[in-house]
Amino acid sequence: MKIKRVIILDLASLGIGESGDANRFDSVGADTLGHLFADTSEDITLPTLTELGLGSIRYQNLVSQLPVVEDPLGYYGKIQITAPNNEMHSGLREMLDYQSSIRTTSVLDSVVEANPVDNNVLLLSNYQSYFSNQIKAQNVHVNDDVSVWWSMHREAIRQRSGLIYARMSSLPRLANSANQRGYLDELIQIDGHIQRLMNEMFSTDMLIITSSFANDMSFPTSPTREYLPLIVYLPSNRAGKSLGIRRILGDIGATVAELFNVEVADKNHGHSFLREFI
Repeated sequence: MKIKRVIILDLASLGIGESGDANRFDSVGADTLGHLFADTSEDITLPTLTELGLGSIRYQNLVSQLPVVEDPLGYYGKIQITAPNNEMHSGLREMLDYQSSIRTTSVLDSVVEANPVDNNVLLLSNYQSYFSNQIKAQNVHVNDDVSVWWSMHREAIRQRSGLIYARMSSLPRLANSANQRGYLDELIQIDGHIQRLMNEMFSTDMLIITSSFANDMSFPTSPTREYLPLIVYLPSNRAGKSLGIRRILGDIGATVAELFNVEVADKNHGHSFLREFI
């Protein structure tokens, strides 16, 4: 299996239930996704994410609108943050940083350095100082998700090598304002765009859907310490299965590093899950 491009879709603020260390962060009982659907009487569904395995992640704590599917198209599981603090940007660094032989660095620039001729890295996000420090990546500041998706769909149909990272800015804003109806509407829009993106992808692409932090708007704590979704879709392999529980968000960066032959130190905290697809 040859993967040339990875697309990371960060549904920032979407959590799927309290993590094992929730008691340390005043988050016992937090469940962004579960509370969203429990608090609405409307028949709202997310067909694409459900087909990919979002409901299957929660087989022990079902959401009626997100059923378990027998043959999911994606690999699915949950992943947690291990950072000792619970700040909104801690997960982003944990996701994409790795330990090289000499220092901690970002996989973003390293993907370009691994093959400067062919690989490119495109970052679609509202302003983040972390991204601005990546000098080899193309950093496109976009303040609304319409612009993110316009850029994403335009780029997806180009058969290129490297990495695309897209961060949804509307979800965190809606969570901060406790706009549950707006948050659900945004998830519905995202679900439709993911379906379109899947149709645009090449057989040499990999899509990773996750979240860099959680924010249950029914909780006074912000952010909340929760497990985060992990869904991987491969157009070349549509027979998904469970990825179980991944113990550190850095597993995503480690997987990207392995794909692009970036040298990772033995003491790196993240562990690639690439073997799950082989």
